[in-house]
Amino acid sequence: MNISCEIIKDLLPLYHDNVCSEKSCKLVEKHLETCEECKLELSKIDTDIKGVNNMEDTKPICAIAKRWEHDRKSAFFKGALLVSVIACIGCLITYHAIGSYVAEDGMLVEAFGFIPLTFLFGFIALLSALYLGIVTIVRRIKGVD
Repeated sequence: MNISCEIIKDLLPLYHDNVCSEKSCKLVEKHLETCEECKLELSKIDTDIKGVNNMEDTKPICAIAKRWEHDRKSAFFKGALLVSVIACIGCLITYHAIGSYVAEDGMLVEAFGFIPLTFLFGFIALLSALYLGIVTIVRRIKGVD
């Protein structure tokens, strides 16, 4: 059975990765015994794959991935800063809007729950701002941006 080189060339990547069926593998091996052009094509596949493993070729992709990860972290902390500031202001406004009053039984009623929430959101905002400030200073020193 004589198989065209085009069909064998379609099967060569599968043969190279050892993922084709046993019959296909035998068919390709039989064809490779007689066809120098397909042998050369198989060696090109091997060379192309070894060329991709060169670390110099992957440096730009690694740099992009690292930048993307940094931008993701910065976006998270910017969001945390914004939400914390809004929540802190909201707690302060709510605390002052509710105010304090004396109930009928003589008990002083205040919305004390908003005081620790205001401090908590303020602390989160402070930490987020510190992180973003430090990262910005480090990036300027390194000359990344």
